[in-house]
This record gives sequence, C-alpha cells and structure tokens, in this order.
Amino acid sequence: MAVKRLMTYLYWLYYQYKLITCSELMVPSELLIFYTVVVPMLAVIVYMVYIFIAMQINLAFQDLTLYHSG
Repeated sequence: MAVKRLMTYLYWLYYQYKLITCSELMVPSELLIFYTVVVPMLAVIVYMVYIFIAMQINLAFQDLTLYHSG
C-alpha cells in the first residue's frame, strides 16, 4: 500500500514539474533540447552541493578537533 502511494506521489510530482516547465506542450525535438540543457545542469548542481557540503563538514570537524586539543 505504501509503495502505491509513493508511486502516485512521484507521478504527481512529475506531472507538476511538466506543468511548471510547460514541457507538456513541447514537441519531441524541443524536449530533447530542453532536457539536454536541464539534466546536465541539475547534475552539476547536485555534484557541487555534495562536494561543498562534504568540504564544510570536514572543515568543521577539523576546527572542532583543534579547539578541543588545545
């Protein structure tokens, strides 16, 4: 039951995305160009956030250990 609700929710989110970006009205060639730009851009943003957050956590732990060690 929970899987069905999750799938329904994901479908709803995808449909909302299609409505917001107006991709429901695009022809296939426009969709290809649109997703060729959007998907790599989102991948770069996720990668940058992942690297930045990991670096900030590492620096925070280094500062914390230096503070406690004296």
